[in-house]
Amino acid sequence: MLCQPILALTQLTKQKHNYNLIMKLSLSYLTVSIAAILWSSTILAQESAFEVIEVTGQHQGSYSAITTESSAAVADISALLANLPGTAVNGNGPLTGIAQYRGLFGDRVNTQVNGLSLAGAGPNAMDTPLSYASLINTERLDMTRGIAPVSAGTNTLGGSLKVIESQARFDEVSGTVAAQYQGNGDQAHIGAQTNLANDQHALLLYGDLMQANSNMESGASQAIAPTTYDKSMVGGQYRLNLSDTSSEDASIAISYQHLETTNAGTPVLPMDIDFIRTDRVKLEGQHQLSNWDLNWHLAYSDARHGMDNFSERVKNDNANARYNNAESQSYDSAITIEQDAWLLGLNAQFSEHNSVITDPTKPMFRVDNFNDVTDNTLSAFAQWQQDIDQWNWQLGLRVKHYQTDAGEVNHSMAGSMPAIKTLMDRYNSADRSQSQTGVDLVMNGRYQVTPSLSWVIGLARKQDSASYQQRYLWVPMQSTGGLADGRTYVGKMDLALETAYQLELGADYHQDNFSLSPRIFVHRIDDYIQGVTATDPVVIMAAKMMGDDNPMEFANVDAQLLGMDITASYQLSAHWQLDMMASYVSGERRDIDDNLYRIAPPKLNLGLNYQRGNWLARIESIAVAAQDKVSKTQLEQASSGYGLVNLSLSYDADTWMVKTGVNNLFNTDYEDHLAGYNRVSNTELAPGQRMPGTGLNAWVTGEYRF
Repeated sequence: MLCQPILALTQLTKQKHNYNLIMKLSLSYLTVSIAAILWSSTILAQESAFEVIEVTGQHQGSYSAITTESSAAVADISALLANLPGTAVNGNGPLTGIAQYRGLFGDRVNTQVNGLSLAGAGPNAMDTPLSYASLINTERLDMTRGIAPVSAGTNTLGGSLKVIESQARFDEVSGTVAAQYQGNGDQAHIGAQTNLANDQHALLLYGDLMQANSNMESGASQAIAPTTYDKSMVGGQYRLNLSDTSSEDASIAISYQHLETTNAGTPVLPMDIDFIRTDRVKLEGQHQLSNWDLNWHLAYSDARHGMDNFSERVKNDNANARYNNAESQSYDSAITIEQDAWLLGLNAQFSEHNSVITDPTKPMFRVDNFNDVTDNTLSAFAQWQQDIDQWNWQLGLRVKHYQTDAGEVNHSMAGSMPAIKTLMDRYNSADRSQSQTGVDLVMNGRYQVTPSLSWVIGLARKQDSASYQQRYLWVPMQSTGGLADGRTYVGKMDLALETAYQLELGADYHQDNFSLSPRIFVHRIDDYIQGVTATDPVVIMAAKMMGDDNPMEFANVDAQLLGMDITASYQLSAHWQLDMMASYVSGERRDIDDNLYRIAPPKLNLGLNYQRGNWLARIESIAVAAQDKVSKTQLEQASSGYGLVNLSLSYDADTWMVKTGVNNLFNTDYEDHLAGYNRVSNTELAPGQRMPGTGLNAWVTGEYRF
């Protein structure tokens, strides 16, 4: 039975026209590269591309994790997702990666940084949740593998990702200085972190500076423009010990972070980043109350964001200049109590969004993109987890109440464009307040067959609400939360809650020198929210005035996703190890004959690691299949498959570490299916062309610890 998931993967991938050719090509690259390594007696590698942490116990589950130290050089934490099973990145720019898990992406994936789910300012998700993670302060990126428990977050229909950051620690004086450089794009990063503490007071300080001075290049030596950026982040945490010892079981802490991004390109979106300035504050505490563990936090974020279509890219003479000034304020709070088998909690998220579009060359032009939009959620959950004979059961219930509203809007062209005035009047006269209640039910089970083998089962019914863009985008625009499909959309205020029925089956097998963890899953989603062809003649007329003959509108449809992901490793000898990770997902509409938009293609990652003493080397081959199951409704283009080879070498001493490597060793020219389409004119790439992946990229990282 353990082999059935592997056979399923084989049958599914054989349906792809180019997949076998890609595999042969990729494996031949791998063979040649290994031979070159052995011939030259050079050690090339890094730590394993991913580490899998499987934990069962009180209110735990199955997790996969990746650390910044175990990866190649990255500009954004989202790049680490490529090393976790079932995950992918919708790349809208070097700093604008949107998490995808098993075909679901965006707001459907619960993404927390330092335990927080705070709203960004960008209506097109230029400041994605993962962009707020500090490179120097991040310890690891955790992914709940499979069906996320209700305790993982409020909205977990698409899974749960958590950036685990360093916390101020008592009785410790330590620090880290790290730097990295990537040749493709002339990208550099330097970061520093220090912890200063005694047994009662602890102070953590950190800072990041990162910059890309030139545009990245594809394997065909074409400039991917604009992809320069300038980003900085500073922060810190003070923690006060409330206990008699330094065990940190009772403390209170306050944290602060300031992020500033300027002059950053997002070539698949209609505008680039002029600036993002965000301040975040978090107050938190942990306490022992009798036999209960109490944890709580209250956080606030103030985000400001400017973007335009003329600073980083050359604007066509016949195109209008546009500047979007957006801002958001958001609150996130939670309180949980835990005792033995029970975990109970309350969560609240409140946010307000504003976005105004102007034309610097025409002072009278002004459009309310979003005005006084409020998006609030209150929820409560209960979770029970217990060992019963050979079973470990986890049962959870979360009830959540969504409340959204928006202010009236205005458009300076309403007086001369009847279609726009009609849409504006409709919107302003409508009841924009929406209120909905959702319920999540989760059951996860693990059966321990032998000490080496366990079976995994998960069942869930989960609900999620529409994003504020999907509800309140009132005039055809591309402010869609980062869809990057080049289409204009309008929202629908009364969208129903998405309701997903989820099933997962899997196994975990671990011997001394071999491990295998396959998973298969099915998600049947009623009232799935996506774009459909607009039929309202007023919407169509307004879109044509702005140059789009085929506008879209958000609507509830029916969908289904199914697939599998698998990880495996084999210790060949004391120094050599093989690892493998593969994933496949298919997303389809159930109401019509069509596929879902922007689904990651099948992928296989094979790695060979060599370790001796402080030296660690890795060579990996990545094979990505063609993706021809695309959304006809959203005019999505198919993409071809490709194979890549990456090399790395590291030396990790007690107090310092140096690592170097090459990504895309053979400078392969390929298209990244999840990277969207070029929206920039007057570059080496044609407008509407699928964005190519980056070509050969040599990099080096270093770290000093004290």
